[in-house]
Amino acid sequence: MRVVITGNPQAGQQQLFSVLTGISMDTVSQKPMEVQQGICEVRDPRIKKLSQMYKPKKTTYAKIEYTLLPDFNLQGPTKALVFTELKNADEICWVCASGTAKDDIDSFVSELVISDMVLIEKRLESIEKDQKRKFLEEREKEKAILSGFKKLVDEGTILRGVTLSEEDWKIVKTLQLLSLKPIVCAINAEEGEKPEEAIKFAKETYQINAVVMNAQLEEEIGRLPEAEREEFMKELGIDEPAIDKMTRIVFSELGLISFFTVGEDEVRAWPIRKGSNAAEAGGAIHSDIAKGFVRAELMKYADLIEQGSEAKLKETGKFNLKGRDHIVEDSDIMNFRFNV
Repeated sequence: MRVVITGNPQAGQQQLFSVLTGISMDTVSQKPMEVQQGICEVRDPRIKKLSQMYKPKKTTYAKIEYTLLPDFNLQGPTKALVFTELKNADEICWVCASGTAKDDIDSFVSELVISDMVLIEKRLESIEKDQKRKFLEEREKEKAILSGFKKLVDEGTILRGVTLSEEDWKIVKTLQLLSLKPIVCAINAEEGEKPEEAIKFAKETYQINAVVMNAQLEEEIGRLPEAEREEFMKELGIDEPAIDKMTRIVFSELGLISFFTVGEDEVRAWPIRKGSNAAEAGGAIHSDIAKGFVRAELMKYADLIEQGSEAKLKETGKFNLKGRDHIVEDSDIMNFRFNV
């Protein structure tokens, strides 16, 4: 999954990208007009607890690809490049400074809505001209959906949150409408700033989740050795880096959940689409598991943590076998039986 990061100049998007991906600020700042990419682990505290329990040779977190774009307010070819990258993204992360957060969010969303308005109008005009009998029924369905969208964008309403059937989604997916994409806002707040009003505004007006962070502080935390971070955050009264919370929200907004596999060799998080069944989950590990699926052994994360070990959990009768149609829930711990 690909998440793009953008924002106005000096909002903190470069620092955010650096902390997320581990790419140094020196490297990032040398390429302000270029698209930059990096990988970030979804630092899930549940995986950390499971690793402490199993003491595996390897621990593997779920990963997200982040793309840093040039500043959003640039014009000309750079602006066109930014919008092309936004269209190709699975999710958008908008970074803004706390002092101007409300206005910046409003302005950014307005640009996305205007872009969608232009695209929808052009597509509706094209549908009107295309009267080929072969595609008439399909075009009428698309016209009905886009006409509903047009009413919303004409009112300045974001499309995110519109309920679409799987069939309807397939029809409009290729249009790459920007305000239909998941959006997360990262509000860069310095010590003492309280952007509660902006958080409330983003959620109530646009259904956008916002995370408050201090980019400079997050950069300092990220530079510390792992062994020193916890003590440093404890002194500041921080339970975990804001960057970790943001990454989990980004992951969730993509419509993803994680199931886990555990053992002495590896403890690992596997990202899958919410609503996936057991066979599809097995396919995330290897296609042979999905093809030859027999059963899935299932433990609930909360039950395992409560009991403290697999052996004690099995004594409670909460160790289950599930068929291929079992809908996997977030944090399910699974082991697959298959035959190919």
